[in-house]
Amino acid sequence: MPRPSIASDTNERRALLDAVAGLQNYVPEMKQIAARRRLLFSHMSARHQRLAKATGYSRRLQDIDKAVTANGEITARIAKLAERDFNVTRAELLHSRAVRNVRVIELLKHFVRDWSEVGDRERSITFPPILDALQAEFGNDIAEKRVLVPGAGVGRLAYEISQLGCRTEANEYSHLMHLGNIFVLEQSKNSCSVYPYVHNFSHQISGKEQLRPVLFPDVEPENRIRISNSFGDFMRLTGSQHMYDAVATLFFIDTAENMLTYIDTIHQLLPPGGIWVNTGPLKWGSSPRVEFTLEEVLNIIAKMGFKIEKRWSKKAEYTADSEGLWHGFYGIEGWVARKIEDSSV
Repeated sequence: MPRPSIASDTNERRALLDAVAGLQNYVPEMKQIAARRRLLFSHMSARHQRLAKATGYSRRLQDIDKAVTANGEITARIAKLAERDFNVTRAELLHSRAVRNVRVIELLKHFVRDWSEVGDRERSITFPPILDALQAEFGNDIAEKRVLVPGAGVGRLAYEISQLGCRTEANEYSHLMHLGNIFVLEQSKNSCSVYPYVHNFSHQISGKEQLRPVLFPDVEPENRIRISNSFGDFMRLTGSQHMYDAVATLFFIDTAENMLTYIDTIHQLLPPGGIWVNTGPLKWGSSPRVEFTLEEVLNIIAKMGFKIEKRWSKKAEYTADSEGLWHGFYGIEGWVARKIEDSSV
């Protein structure tokens, strides 16, 4: 599999170092959270502490400490990968500012969503429409086709597209997710274990459920030569080497600061007749310049040089705890849109 590259741009390098520092800081940060939890517990009356301990609460906290340590072995291995592949030095890390621990926790949850049997519950809803659309479009010629997956995360959708036979580029803007993608493709089937539910004390049924481990990856990654991993903003992809027969987006377009620039870029990366396959919600971030309704999105797509040929609607969770007491579902919309010669605006 071709090695990705991370540019030497100062800001980009700093962001990489911050991600590596965050991976290394996972266990110390979790220990601080555990210490605070125990401190709050100590403020209870002696009687209430005895009652809580009688339920096994203190023992559960000890078991969670062990699970966090096990998670830390995974984050440390990913940090080592960054040191190896991108020449990250300890001296550089002294001046880094670790990314928030919540981002590292998200990475661990994405390993479950993308690369475990548990995650198939979500993937079985969101992946098939995209894969079926590509298979229907390219048929027997699929091995000759290039597909871009921007916002690839830790890469399972890109991997599945490559398994169809396409030459697939997994593009990702997050250093943590990008490093996670590289890491998981180097592992053998079910060789890694993570405890993804120990970070959340709400909505838990039992200590057993909170402490259950998840193995990943659930497949033996193969045919990796058909996948290339690129880091950075997909809107910077230019030139003939960045022309694709299809662009596949999953839980992606609502991450845009300006969704119109996303659509413009997708249009530019496709030849006339190329297709854009999308599935996802419209959950706008904290500071978008424009927040469209679905009706407005579909109208805009038609005005910006695409013809929508197929649509679908589904409901799906996202990095959910299937055994927890709380479940939230996204209404997700999907479409196949074909690039036409010219846009009307």
